[in-house]
Formats: sequence, C-alpha cells, structure tokens
Amino acid sequence: MTGQRRDKGDGSIYQRKSDGKWIAKYTHTKGVKPKVIYGKTESEAKKKLREYKKEIAKNGYVEIQKGTVKSYMEKWFNEIKVNELKPKSLDALDSTLRNQVYPHIGDIQLSTITSKDVQAMLNELAQQRTPRDKPLAYSTIKKAYMAVNACFKHAVIHEDTVKNPCLGVKLPKNVNQKREEVKFFTQEQVANICRECVAKHSNDKQVYRLGQAIIVLVYTGMRIGELLGLKWADIDYDKRTGKVYDSVVMVKDRARNDGDATPKYKLLEQTSVKTSSSSRIVTLNQKAISALQEIQLINGEYPHVMANSKGKIIIPRNFDRMLRNVLERCGIEPSGAHTLRHTYASMLFKNRVDVKTVSELLGHKDVAFTYNTYIHLIKEQKQQAVDILDTL
Repeated sequence: MTGQRRDKGDGSIYQRKSDGKWIAKYTHTKGVKPKVIYGKTESEAKKKLREYKKEIAKNGYVEIQKGTVKSYMEKWFNEIKVNELKPKSLDALDSTLRNQVYPHIGDIQLSTITSKDVQAMLNELAQQRTPRDKPLAYSTIKKAYMAVNACFKHAVIHEDTVKNPCLGVKLPKNVNQKREEVKFFTQEQVANICRECVAKHSNDKQVYRLGQAIIVLVYTGMRIGELLGLKWADIDYDKRTGKVYDSVVMVKDRARNDGDATPKYKLLEQTSVKTSSSSRIVTLNQKAISALQEIQLINGEYPHVMANSKGKIIIPRNFDRMLRNVLERCGIEPSGAHTLRHTYASMLFKNRVDVKTVSELLGHKDVAFTYNTYIHLIKEQKQQAVDILDTL
C-alpha cells in the first residue's frame, strides 16, 4: 500500500512493504538530503512529520547529528575542549563527563534528548551518595550541568541540533550542603611538625631529605604545585621574596596508547599558575628563608628547589607520603599539603591581618573567595577584637 501523492513541500508518506513501517520523507526547499521519518502507523508518521515541519518553521533547517549524547560530547571534548583548557582543568571535565554525565544521559540519542532528561540527571545526582555516604557536593552537580550546557550551546551554534535541552532546567537547591570548616594545624602542632621535619638519624643524616619543604609551605602559604615549580632563580634572599609564576601538576597522559585501560599520569610543568592572581611575589619570613637555604645545600646544583637526588622534580605523591610520615610521628591524623596552606592563613588571621591582605598573600582570585573560605576564622577574629573592650 502506498500513500497518495501530496503537494510539493508537504512531504511524501508511504508504507514500506518489507516490514510494514510507515515512512515520511520531507525535502527541504534548500535542496538538501531528504529527511526520513519512521512510524509504526500512518498517523504516527504524519504526526512526526508535522512536528518536524514546525521545528523548521520555528528554528530554521538544522541537520541534526546522529548518534548518542556521549558520542557527541566525546567529539566536543576531543576536538574543542582539548585546545581550550589547561591539562588539569581538562582532567576535571573528563571526570565530570565520565562520572556524572554519561551514566545518566550518555545513551540518549542527540536528536531526542529533552530538558526533562537533563532535569532528571540533576535530580538523580542530588540524591546520589558518595562512597562515604555523603550527598554529592553542590559544586559537583553544578559542574555536570555546566558541561552539558556548554556542549549543547556549541551544538546549537554549529547547527548540529536545534535546541539546548538545558534551557528551562533548574539546578537543585543548595540545601543541606553545609560548608565544611577548613582544617588547619594548631600552633602546638606546627611546632611539633617543624621539629620533626628537621629530625636526624644517629649518624647525623636527615630523616627526611626535603623535610624543610614542609616548613616552607607553612610559612609561605604556597600551593604544593607552586612550590614544585619554584626555581632557585625565583628566590631573592636579599629582598626576602620568591616569584611564583610556574606550577607543576599531575595530569593524564593522553598521548599514551598502550592498550591499558588504567589511566596513566605524567608530571607536567606549566609556565602558569592556577589563576592570573596566583602569579605573585611571595614574601619570605626568616623561617621560610632558613628552610630554603637548608634545601639549597642539598639541591643547589639543580634548577628546581624540589628536585630529587637525580635532579628531577619530585612528584606530589612523594611529598604527600613524606608529610603523612611526619604527621604520624607527631601523633597527628593524616592530612594533605593544602592543610599547610590553610595553616598559614589561620596564623595570619589569628594575628589580626585583614582579609584583603591575606587574600593577596594567598593569591586568591578575589577577596570574597577568601572571606567565604575562612569565614569562621574571621568571625572568631571579630569576636576577639570586641572582647578587648572588656579589658579597657
């Protein structure tokens, strides 16, 4: 059975003899390849054809790319984002796509995904629990939304699809996401850590080859990546300063193709730091200078401050291992290198340094970020300032 001939521009509808499916073909006036629409019944095929024509009338002709959301986003990632993002940011986006986006909407066809699908993804993520039985961080959910939104904006601009399914989507409210107070070491713990860092064996050999590096972080507030990128040429003992322009990060080695499904990582030295405000001159106090001079006696022949015995930059994992050993010997629970940076900030606040100065010393992007990160310390500082009035 075949459908009757229709007026030009209406499209043709007929039933395929091989399987009985109804076929609707529509040839756009621009003379492009006909759009083929399938339906189980004649009425279904007609309905889909009407909807397709409405989309063209509303949005203009777009040849929607075939394939799944995952296949399209992988192409966007490999052809666009690889050239836009720093390696560390690229790894973060990769993780978001693999862990939050693809499991929820990756198998949906690009041509059929709707705002309901994206909303369902966000709602499901809001109910998801971490391995430690905590809700996903609001920032994690937001990053998933931002990734999908950015990809589909690209798709619409390049006429790979008609609509951005993120339009009209609502992010779950940031409730029950209490900001965790930053962890820092107490003054007594800092003293114990600094003593352990310079501990020696009975033969007068240092227990930790670069133990003084921990002291440098405590009294400069540098990020571990910034310290690893620091060169002796960046340090001016007379001016008591260090230039923070480079950083070292561990990133996925995307050039590897050895058939191993396990991600391989490599150490990457970047000629830039986290943000534009992170590039700064670090002021060194005497404790930081003394620690650096001790390290220079060991590594002075190499360009980088944090070099191993062969002159290569040490990897962050080795620094973390050393820090864990120091903390264990001091009877302090395990913590990462960033706690040293928080400790630096806490010492400044306890000595009533204003938040703007602390923000500049840390290389934060803006004062608001510093304020929100250390709000509990700032409140404590304000209370202590008011309590002084009781002594007057």
